[in-house]
Amino acid sequence: MEGTTYISIAWTDVTGSRMLLKLCIVFVVLVQLLNSVSACRCSWGASDERQFCDASYAFRAVIQEEIPQTPEIPEWARNEPDVDPDNFIYFYKYKVKVEEVFKKPPSVDVSGTIIVQTPRMPGMCVLTLPVGNEVLLTGFGDGNPAWDSNACSWVQMWEEVTPASQAMLRKGIESIDCSEIARPRWSG
Repeated sequence: MEGTTYISIAWTDVTGSRMLLKLCIVFVVLVQLLNSVSACRCSWGASDERQFCDASYAFRAVIQEEIPQTPEIPEWARNEPDVDPDNFIYFYKYKVKVEEVFKKPPSVDVSGTIIVQTPRMPGMCVLTLPVGNEVLLTGFGDGNPAWDSNACSWVQMWEEVTPASQAMLRKGIESIDCSEIARPRWSG
């Protein structure tokens, strides 16, 4: 009798361990699935030339200040007591002084001070810009209502941009055959 009881207890422990292992595997798979749904996905490892080719614009600029934003709270959420207004600010906005233009959309005037916006939401590739610093700033859009940039864009402290990359930027997009430059793989 005791032997049977012992085997029964051992069987229960093995079955419980298997069930726990299965639950752990399901949990890990669900976490990965949720992460991939809301995660920022960029093509890491792109050459400077590839990033320049893919951008709508490229400027050397000084980030002057972050512009405070007012939440745009939808009607349905205005009277809800637990609504955090900060959850309805979708972008950081910055006043940026353009020092040098390397690339821009045709027929768009870029001079003086412009507005650049970057996403605040994690799944949108959050990017905060270093106020008071001179940077290489690339991104997309045409400045209407703002120039867009995110964590996937080539944003780098100007002093850290290599002399070779600075020379490439100053030669302009016409000096590069973008069709010949390899595209990196996407990652999250």
